[in-house]
Amino acid sequence: MQRFFVNPEAIQDGVVHFPEAAARQIEKVLRMDLQLDEVLVLDNSGRSFQVRLSGRQSGTLRGEVLRVLEADPRTEPRLELGFSLSKREKVEWILQKGTELGVSAFRPFVSERSLDRGLKLDEARWARWTAIIREAAEQSRRTRLPELRAPLNYADGLGRFPQQSTRLIAWEGAAPEFRLSQEWFAARGGEAAPGASVLIGPEGGFSAEEVRLAEKAGFRQFSLGRNVLRMETACLTACALCAHYLGISC
Repeated sequence: MQRFFVNPEAIQDGVVHFPEAAARQIEKVLRMDLQLDEVLVLDNSGRSFQVRLSGRQSGTLRGEVLRVLEADPRTEPRLELGFSLSKREKVEWILQKGTELGVSAFRPFVSERSLDRGLKLDEARWARWTAIIREAAEQSRRTRLPELRAPLNYADGLGRFPQQSTRLIAWEGAAPEFRLSQEWFAARGGEAAPGASVLIGPEGGFSAEEVRLAEKAGFRQFSLGRNVLRMETACLTACALCAHYLGISC
């Protein structure tokens, strides 16, 4: 069943009012029957709504809620990814695949060697990034959208990650034996850590001073192996490993 995220206010009195972008996809791309087919609608609260399309009224595609699927009451660990701003295609790849891997929040930053040093995103780029995240979340059957934070300077961003998470910084200067393992994600008392926060540097890597700054903020160096990975590869490799050790099912 096709899935679509909508704003909560789009669901009123058992009727879903689809935004035009979703309506166009349903009608023009998927070529669904607007009077018969059913879809799954999500309001980003964790709940899902089984909906039967009921055609256009006053130019707006609508649907009738047939059943409400309540959110899973269990809370999963959060996985937050801090990554250096880079070329458009690399950032879009990180957002798309990171969403599929279970990232809870994306925190782009500008560090000493970042290729893209612009902290302000124009409306068009922000809209494209959020659309990529939404479409990836729909495709990968997530019930909540990852958060996309505004870019910050590297030093300013270090303090924005969850305090109780396992804080990690990937660095090619870390010893190869400092590879991630299950033990890295154990909190005090042997309980599972509430989540992980991962920093991945730009194409030129972090400087030694930036690593020291992260360590002062509670981040621990780790290695992704002897091979030096591309920035976008490092992001996805680290996220996949963390999701595995945290037991994140997306």
